[in-house]
Amino acid sequence: MNIPLQDNTLNSQYLLEEFSINFIGKELFYSEQTIESVQSEFGVSTHRFESIASLPIYGAENNGPGRILIVDQMLTEDFLARPRHYKDSAGLGSLVFAYRKEDAARFVFDRWDPGAHGDIGYLPMNIAPDAWRSILRLLLHEELYLPSFLANSVCNTTSPTQKHSVESTDPHPLYSKLTRREKQVLRLVSKGQSNKIIASNLGITEHTVKLHIHNVAGKIGVSNRTAAAQFFFEVAPQEAQHTTID
Repeated sequence: MNIPLQDNTLNSQYLLEEFSINFIGKELFYSEQTIESVQSEFGVSTHRFESIASLPIYGAENNGPGRILIVDQMLTEDFLARPRHYKDSAGLGSLVFAYRKEDAARFVFDRWDPGAHGDIGYLPMNIAPDAWRSILRLLLHEELYLPSFLANSVCNTTSPTQKHSVESTDPHPLYSKLTRREKQVLRLVSKGQSNKIIASNLGITEHTVKLHIHNVAGKIGVSNRTAAAQFFFEVAPQEAQHTTID
């Protein structure tokens, strides 16, 4: 579903879209069937482009609609060479690196500068379809997925003192890494609620709840729900007393 820049009608239609999912890479990795199934399931305009240069408003800083930009592993070299072009082309949306090998994700993770270019998400391409679609749902809710093997890298760079000390005035360094939705899920986990109940309370699927819990566990460096709940009680005692969802 490439949109040639010379086709002004299609290009104009694309620019008028409020939101879209855009796969950047070869048809070998993002087939027409994949594009159509994503568009059908999520009800969001979905496209594929051969390269970032084919994307309308390429390089226009902070311009255009929010969009999910999913960049294939084969474009790693260009992705790291011109990070600002990719981030700007995502507009107000999310930038995601799609990988088939963990080494490729680690390579990008070690070289990407979030301070300069913002955070990016990761999309594994060799997982079960249900899990893959759940990660896309996270992206639609502006949640970036971080695989456990990368989240562990973050935890390993944090000193034991940082992991266990809790300042009364400042947010815990690990708790502050959680997104708003991850904090909501963690709060409900701390109340002993099941994935099914959490999903019902938040209006999301159980698969999405599992992904949130997976992300939380990786970010705070725990291996089970009990430890995650204990972490929440220690670092956010005031939030633990709340019974409503913001």
